[in-house]
Amino acid sequence: MLIIYKNKIKYLFSGPYRCPDFLNKSYIPSLDGWRAVAILIVVIAHTKLGLGDLTLFRNLFRPILGEFGVRIFFVLSGFLITSLLIKEHLKNGKINLASFFIRRFLRIFPVLYLYIFTVYIVNLTFNLGLSFEYFIAPILYINNFPIFPATWLLGHTWSLGVEEQFYLIWPLLFKYCRNYIQILFILLLAMPFISILNYLYPKFYLVFLSPFLIYAHYIFFGAAVSILCFKGFLDKGVPLKMLKSKSTIFILFITVVILTAFTHKGLFGKVTIPFGDTLNALLISTLILNSIIYKKTILYKLLNAKIMKSLGTISYSLYIWQQLFILPTNSYPRIENYFYFPFNIVLAIIAAIISYHFFEKPILKFKDKFSLK
Repeated sequence: MLIIYKNKIKYLFSGPYRCPDFLNKSYIPSLDGWRAVAILIVVIAHTKLGLGDLTLFRNLFRPILGEFGVRIFFVLSGFLITSLLIKEHLKNGKINLASFFIRRFLRIFPVLYLYIFTVYIVNLTFNLGLSFEYFIAPILYINNFPIFPATWLLGHTWSLGVEEQFYLIWPLLFKYCRNYIQILFILLLAMPFISILNYLYPKFYLVFLSPFLIYAHYIFFGAAVSILCFKGFLDKGVPLKMLKSKSTIFILFITVVILTAFTHKGLFGKVTIPFGDTLNALLISTLILNSIIYKKTILYKLLNAKIMKSLGTISYSLYIWQQLFILPTNSYPRIENYFYFPFNIVLAIIAAIISYHFFEKPILKFKDKFSLK
């Protein structure tokens, strides 16, 4: 048994990639369903902030935490981007970094800058008092670092900053560093220690690069899961059998919800501080893999429902625009009365649909010229 595991580890670091059947396709439908789940969680969590404690909606969805939705987005990003890089490497024998960065730019930058410009106009029109300093970090994709002042209307760009920083680092490692897999797994193994240091010495928050690493941990975990898939770790054996078990998936779903709540509230800190994020990333990844590999499960059917796929398609647009319409109580008194519940949710969805179909879609068609061929 020990020899088998030693051989597997050796193959992980030096063996060739091969595309598993469940990833050998240009479009993986369940991923749009997960994007829909993630954005629904974010929207519900943000909506609660604008409602009183006694309202039915807030009490009904009290356990929903926005950071859980963002974590799903992060795991998805790491998994998908790494899978695309590996597929390109298998197909062409190399990675075209110029095309990669152009694709990322065309997908992420235009709609964000449109949103930032819109916020700037709203700021001037309603005299919200936001100086130019509030716009610098979102424009530069560094809003996860506490360098410039922050405001709710642009606050969600912290997650985009984390993703962009990952996109700048990981493809370069993938192409130019022979030991990138070793570096990836060393980083993941080091994360519990970084979390402990961050907790014990919060003054050194920036020294530990915590504004990036604590959150990018989920993205790098998704990348590691992708590598394991392409190295054949899920071709057969115990991991695959566990994934197929309905009871296992149900237990994982309940566990990830409870673990997220414990981590958010700081409960059971001896476990959740060092290992909470790693366990969460593992549970989320397992649920995602189940929905990709097995097509006859309730989870797969739910994620691939037409409404979920449609919502997943506009999820990035909705994530960007919801921040303008779904406001916490007393954050911007001059505009809050225009965006009341549930009208604010309707406006956010309308804005996302218009943005996607009339602004982003033409850009995405141009982006396709730089896609993997």
